[in-house]
Amino acid sequence: MEIQPVDKAIQYALKKKAVIDDSFLRYFTKAMLAGIYIGFAIMICYKLAQPFWDVHSPATYMVTSLFFGIALVLISYGGGELFTGNTMAFTMSTLKGATTWKDTAYNWAATYFGNLVGALFFAVLIYYSGLYHLPEKSRWLMEMANTKMSASASELFVKGILCNWLVCLAIWLPMNIKGDVGKILTTILIVFGFMVSGYEHSIANMSLFSIALIVPHPDAITLSSALHNIIPVTLGNIVGGAFFAGALNVYIFPNKKEKKGKHLTFEQKRMAK
Repeated sequence: MEIQPVDKAIQYALKKKAVIDDSFLRYFTKAMLAGIYIGFAIMICYKLAQPFWDVHSPATYMVTSLFFGIALVLISYGGGELFTGNTMAFTMSTLKGATTWKDTAYNWAATYFGNLVGALFFAVLIYYSGLYHLPEKSRWLMEMANTKMSASASELFVKGILCNWLVCLAIWLPMNIKGDVGKILTTILIVFGFMVSGYEHSIANMSLFSIALIVPHPDAITLSSALHNIIPVTLGNIVGGAFFAGALNVYIFPNKKEKKGKHLTFEQKRMAK
């Protein structure tokens, strides 16, 4: 019998729960990898777009956004764990009774700080690589970092909601598509949509700001300005992922044949393994 869409998300969450329950260190490492993979995508996007910015091309923003979906492909196929996607998955599994709110909070915290450590580690590597030792090489990256740091908290919160609503769709929709080519193209196109729209992703910003702060940078780029962005964006990402992607999908995809306690069988199957 075909697995229902919500059940796929629940299985997705339970696999993550199984990993973190078995080995926190292994799970934290997977979360670090996600932060690193996003760093790779940040570098690709901004290095590719810098020549366009240098000549004031109107295509600069589009070029910056074009390949950022590579980050989510690397995470999905490379074993990473991303905080923003887990806001949807664990909300769905908890609303359906397969996990608890304690499981959800534990996973979110472990994933978030693992992503942060990965982003910081990648930034250190970029510093020692020498790629941005000359300020003229990082002007577009600094311009974008400053723009993000200068927005109001209310704007950042709303853009965080819109961002993770799309990011979670980039995880949710491929679950229901057959074939890797279709999954990858869908992921890349949706992530391109959030980037080119100018929405805000907390983990991507962690990576961008970590690089901007560790290499030579303008005085406007500060840690306090970075936190001014990260805090409301994170809260917005949680609302976008947990409510607009997670809770909403549970509501619009009811399982009419669901029996009481059905989703507990997923946990029982995991324990049996």
